[in-house]
Amino acid sequence: MEKKYYSEEVEKDTRYRAEYLETVESFLNAAKLEAEAAREAGICLETYAAEQETYRKEYVEMLGFPLGLKREMPKLLEKTFVARDKNVEIYRMQLLHFGGIKQYGLYFKQAENAKNAPFLLGFHGGGGTPELVASLHIDSANYNHLIRRVTDKGANVFVPQLLLWNKDMYGGEYDRTHLDGKLRQLGGSMTALELYLLCGAIDYFSENEEMAAGKIGCFGLSYGGMYALHLAALDTRVKSCYSCSWVSDVFVHSWADWSYKNAQKKFGVAEVMGLVAPRSLSVAMGDKDELFKAELTEKECKKAERYYRAFQAEHRFQWVIFNGVHEADKDDYEIDFLLNFPQTL
Repeated sequence: MEKKYYSEEVEKDTRYRAEYLETVESFLNAAKLEAEAAREAGICLETYAAEQETYRKEYVEMLGFPLGLKREMPKLLEKTFVARDKNVEIYRMQLLHFGGIKQYGLYFKQAENAKNAPFLLGFHGGGGTPELVASLHIDSANYNHLIRRVTDKGANVFVPQLLLWNKDMYGGEYDRTHLDGKLRQLGGSMTALELYLLCGAIDYFSENEEMAAGKIGCFGLSYGGMYALHLAALDTRVKSCYSCSWVSDVFVHSWADWSYKNAQKKFGVAEVMGLVAPRSLSVAMGDKDELFKAELTEKECKKAERYYRAFQAEHRFQWVIFNGVHEADKDDYEIDFLLNFPQTL
């Protein structure tokens, strides 16, 4: 004989699940406020300039493996000429890094006087490639020729491929969150791994390619803006940075590869910007951005101003809320600021 057990309508227990979710969210919001207070108390603005390197070491430890390992000079595997276009020669390049990782990118080298040109790393966003951000495939609606506008002003630019391309368009099955999880089990993060490779790229170009001394910079859109800001915070050889369409409150978004243990207690976005001081930093966000709220950008930037004041370098930090969506500002104001490298630091 089949046993019969009590049953009821789903609606009888729906309230409990809703209250569970509501109270978890309330708990997290309260915990965030406590973490922000700890962050405020943990950084002394009066001594920040003298103690910044200590904070940078803590930042490296937070991001984790493989940052902190001694880097070996990458080896050049390939440098293939693609085309001469306007004032630049375009090359496809592949560098071999520690652990056998093959880093790929496009290099835009000034055809004339490359040795006196600044060197910048330019970054694409989510779903992108070097070819897309550099207008080789299509005229992207949101990149607005970002790379070529910088090369048109006389810079050498290396555009590396980040593990962020659109699989449906470009092929290659991967799960970034899954790979980030594996790196976290090893004590690191996907952000840390790619930053490690980007620092290695600076090693290679500084040693093997022509560029103006002391004029290294980086810039990017969206995810590329995240990498530009993090690289500048990490590597003090980077003297100028432009981060577009990314700076916000990461606790609001909490994407897996933007979330690090105890980050809210030590390094929110404002504190990462603080690690760039007193070097040049330009931040931009569209007032109609579909992903991020401009008021959160402004809030983080106002916090970051304090760190520039600690160095008496307020003139090297700016933020722009421009008329636009999730895109690179069509105005060159930020690019000109990026290329106006500090004379002394």
